[in-house]
Amino acid sequence: MWFNKSHKEYTHSKLKIHIAMHKEKVYRILQVLSLIVSLTTIACIICYHGFYISTHLKNVFRWVIFGSLFFYVVKYFLMLFYSLHRIEYLKRSWFEGIIIALLILQFVSYFVFNFDLRMISSINFENYYLLFIQFYFLIIVLIEFTKVSGLMGRHKISPPVLMLLSFAILIVVGTILLSMPRMTTNGISFIDALFTATSASCITGLTTVSTGLTFTMKGQFVIMVLVQLGGMSILSFATFFSTFLSKSYVGLRYQYMVRDIMNTDQLADTVSLVRSIVLTTFTIELVGAALLFIYWKTTGIFHSDGQNLFYSLFYAISAFNNGGFVLVDKSLLEMGVSDTYFPQIVMMSLVFLGGIGFLTIRDFFSGRYIRQRNKYKWKKLMPQTQVVLVTTLGLIIVCSILFFFLESNNTLSGRGIFDKIFVSIFQIVTCRTSGFTVLDINSMHLSSVMIIVVLMFIGGAPGSTGGGIKTTTLFVLAKSMQATVMGKKRLEYNHRTIPFSMVDRASTIVTMSLIFIFVSCFLISVVQPDVPLLEALFETTSGFTTCGLSTGAPATWNWAAKLILIFDMYIGRIGTLTIAFALTKQKKESQHEYPDMYIMVG
Repeated sequence: MWFNKSHKEYTHSKLKIHIAMHKEKVYRILQVLSLIVSLTTIACIICYHGFYISTHLKNVFRWVIFGSLFFYVVKYFLMLFYSLHRIEYLKRSWFEGIIIALLILQFVSYFVFNFDLRMISSINFENYYLLFIQFYFLIIVLIEFTKVSGLMGRHKISPPVLMLLSFAILIVVGTILLSMPRMTTNGISFIDALFTATSASCITGLTTVSTGLTFTMKGQFVIMVLVQLGGMSILSFATFFSTFLSKSYVGLRYQYMVRDIMNTDQLADTVSLVRSIVLTTFTIELVGAALLFIYWKTTGIFHSDGQNLFYSLFYAISAFNNGGFVLVDKSLLEMGVSDTYFPQIVMMSLVFLGGIGFLTIRDFFSGRYIRQRNKYKWKKLMPQTQVVLVTTLGLIIVCSILFFFLESNNTLSGRGIFDKIFVSIFQIVTCRTSGFTVLDINSMHLSSVMIIVVLMFIGGAPGSTGGGIKTTTLFVLAKSMQATVMGKKRLEYNHRTIPFSMVDRASTIVTMSLIFIFVSCFLISVVQPDVPLLEALFETTSGFTTCGLSTGAPATWNWAAKLILIFDMYIGRIGTLTIAFALTKQKKESQHEYPDMYIMVG
């Protein structure tokens, strides 16, 4: 008895030593194999959905997928075996554990009990089980993407460069996917695929081809995913899956990167902010999609509930992310929206919420913050929330009144007074950050078009899905002009002082944006001489501010003019200052100070 107990203790100790010695090596091998297997499987899935393939290849792809599933089952238990703290490992990898349990249940039900769920024998990749598996592999790729953060720390990739690379990669992947044969009805040129992928990734909405007629449902689904990833930033999306689903550790440097990208000042709040952003986004989009589904269900526009569900989800994602993509050529004019208040209210609400920013949504609508404000009367909304709401509502009210009087006898003629007011508000709300419209832009007065150009240039709030120079930038410049005119030495708002460094930053953003739009207009006039100046100004402003409102002219432009708009959308989504910081090396400022220089200005 004593001998058996000693032998068991010796074996257990020997096993612990073996695990401790080989744990890191096994983990590295499994990580490399996992990356290879996941990328191979994703490539098979992409080839199936993107190309017309034979039955033989379908069988090959089927066994590749199920072979990879077997690998992940084995990998999970090997990782569990070589973990010294197995309970903690199970807690960290709870999501993968659920997936593995479902896979084992599937294999046992088929091979042991011979229960045919028509999952293995079927070569139809469209069934719900394989779609679920494809979603699982998407999660794996996103989790693997976040593990690159360790390499980022070693290579010292700055947040601006990381931002540039993430959107560039998203655009390249989107272009490749949209160029595949099964994504379009009759094929698409490379420049149009690149234009569409950039517009979707940068949540702009400008198009050179008809989204509804050119792309199949697979292509439209890719566009919807690009809009979703571009709206939240793929970095936020990947961080969410890494920290929420797998409970992975996020490195300190990576937290700094996400903090800078999401414009939050608190490092400890970075991960919770990202989770809040993703969960809030999904919640709002699902509510919007449900409301649109219910409305379109009553109209009978769609032939099936499946088509209705896809359209509802597409428009909800496009609206909240201020993408502006539509599946009908004439935007909302032919979707039973232009003459009905309910869908306009839903779309307008989604655009408004997406345009005020995640920080504003959290501060204004969060139950925790509301309870704190009710409990402590001295607690108020954050200064940025106050500025965003005041500036946004002020712009909407003033511009809606102007638009109402300018278009009352033009595009709004024939409508009742209340209808005119409502459509004016809808048009002003949506034209600031998204490309939705219930009116024909080409029929508007020139003055109305100029108002829209100014609103597009201002855009949404910081940390939102809207583009432009941001409402806070306009507010800071307005306060600076007010202080200059009144001879004040300090900028003050609501018993707070606005530092002049913020004024310098705001002035730089506006100046660089105006220069970039001017240069873009100039280059378009060079490569496309027949384009009217107003048309070039409207389209470049819409592209640079990622608004997406268009006259339809880019569809007839040549490849060079389209390429200029592509750069407009890309740089507009990243931000001019981010581009400048990424391309320049920051220098230390010298300690000595030169005498002041006074010159005549103005």
